[in-house]
Amino acid sequence: MKKILKSWLLAAALCFCVTAAAERPMLIHSHNDYCRRAPFWQAYAQGVYSIEADVFLHDGLLLVGHDVEDLSPDMTFESLYVEPIVTLFGRNGGRAWKDSDERLQLMVELKSATEPTLQAVTALLGRYPEVFDPAVNPEAVRIAVTGRVPAPEDFGKYPAYVRFDGNWETDYTPDQLERIALVSVNFRNYSQWNGKGSIIPAERVKLEKIIDRAHGWGKPVRFWGAPEGTTVYYTFYDMGIDYINTDRPEVCAGFFDDFGNKNFQIGQRRTAVGGVTGTKRLDKTTRDFRGFQNDKLQLTEGVDVYTPTYRNDGGKGKVKNVIYLIGDGMGLSQIVAAFYANKGLTTLQMKYMGLQQNNALDAFTTDSAAGGSALATGERHDNRHIS
Repeated sequence: MKKILKSWLLAAALCFCVTAAAERPMLIHSHNDYCRRAPFWQAYAQGVYSIEADVFLHDGLLLVGHDVEDLSPDMTFESLYVEPIVTLFGRNGGRAWKDSDERLQLMVELKSATEPTLQAVTALLGRYPEVFDPAVNPEAVRIAVTGRVPAPEDFGKYPAYVRFDGNWETDYTPDQLERIALVSVNFRNYSQWNGKGSIIPAERVKLEKIIDRAHGWGKPVRFWGAPEGTTVYYTFYDMGIDYINTDRPEVCAGFFDDFGNKNFQIGQRRTAVGGVTGTKRLDKTTRDFRGFQNDKLQLTEGVDVYTPTYRNDGGKGKVKNVIYLIGDGMGLSQIVAAFYANKGLTTLQMKYMGLQQNNALDAFTTDSAAGGSALATGERHDNRHIS
């Protein structure tokens, strides 16, 4: 059964179409990856940028686990991470993904004594220079060492392809800084935010100080020990944090996939995200109306808002015509989103407004035919039918 499962996971991982990391606005890091049901493969199948393994040198073996008591002789660093990556590179023509030139980072957290553990790791990786050494293969997996990182003055003792997790408070020499892959910081040392509501402004200032220093070095930044969720993802994106440290790679990857088509922000710290393709699905009227940027799915300038005069209110004249306009997809969320994007809507200038429940007879969520019919006639009907 284990062999069948392993074969199925390998086939699934080899055959899926990866979402390139460059199409996402943030790098996704699978934290404590060995805790997944399928270590390595689960995160790899999401096309994440970085995968982390905690490594002990225990009884001569490189074992993966969070604590010594968790270690098992069948959970080796070689079998869980090195062998799958080597296999993939052989199958994919010397790269992490067959149909993408995106890089993969393997983060190795040293949990036992630095020098012997790192020497054992580099001895193992050194057997596959075409997979782990960018000097041999530009598409090679990037190696980043975290945890018990050696002192900066000892960086040179290890192969050049091994880079290290940086400390934002350390003053590195230019040569030492070249060996820094990223800057990682414990979020809880600077903020107690639980991911709900807004982060406390004073705490945000502290975090942005770290972000700015790391970016001043030309290095990406990662906060570990941070909360997770939609609000956190948006907040970190807006702050310019480069990595999302996640224990839920499927959820996180799903949130950031196709991000350019489902996100609108004003005055953000980072530049506008690329990958906007939604205009291909828009009708001609939507694509071409004044002020709309087809390439970015947003307005260059707002559409004028009309304010009624109400001059005929209370009059006794006979109404000649009633024109009933039914907007498709006009739920409250869509109306509010349009109001903020355009900074005003003619619809919301009306003196009288109300809400109507128009679920279809045969389904909770209505379609256009049943919804339009309910609005026009006051009678509900089944989806796909006009009343």
